[in-house]
Amino acid sequence: MSVVGYQYGVDNLCPSCTVGRMRANGITVARSSDHEAAISRAAERVGVDFSDERSYDSDSFPKVITSQQPITELTELPGGEHGYIQDEQCGNCGKWLKLGEKSPSEAGLTRYVRDSYELPHALAREIAGELRKWGLTHPEFIDEGNVRQAAAMFPHDYATVHGVGNPQRIVLLPTPQYDDDPCFYCEQPWEKHMFTCKTCGVDVPADMPHSHQPRVKRQIKFRAVKPTS
Repeated sequence: MSVVGYQYGVDNLCPSCTVGRMRANGITVARSSDHEAAISRAAERVGVDFSDERSYDSDSFPKVITSQQPITELTELPGGEHGYIQDEQCGNCGKWLKLGEKSPSEAGLTRYVRDSYELPHALAREIAGELRKWGLTHPEFIDEGNVRQAAAMFPHDYATVHGVGNPQRIVLLPTPQYDDDPCFYCEQPWEKHMFTCKTCGVDVPADMPHSHQPRVKRQIKFRAVKPTS
């Protein structure tokens, strides 16, 4: 089990921030890239038995956090669901202890969602913002299910993937070709979508009449059609 951080007082800190906090508290720590060794030597100098964490309190000297210990509870998932991330952010700099890096900026997460899941930028921005609310701020903790679930919460154009032509090529089509044809962006059928009227800006359910957008005047039943050969 590798050391990924330290409990120091009320905070769990990355090694670098631990050393900084120790120095701020008047404990001399040698400058070294090997934080674990430097902290261990500092313990010897102040008379702390670093090998026996029960012999001292974390308020006075840091205690080791191993790679199996960090955990973050996700309490803002939709539907009242609860989840966990097997990692934890440094209480000072925000770096993830196991990953060893910070979460990307809002713009960076938007780019990741957009490029990884081939989404329109405006929709990717909404999804990234929602994922951040859920606590999924780093790509390492995000899966396709999270992205599709968030996409279904926002109005967006419908698109479905089909092969057309001979020789066949894959294209995005703006209307369903089959009953319950799933949307490429959110995997919901066309009838479950919210569309934003380009004339008045109102968000309209696909099966609700709306004078500016004929395609959402009623729920349409589609017959299965054979691909062109």
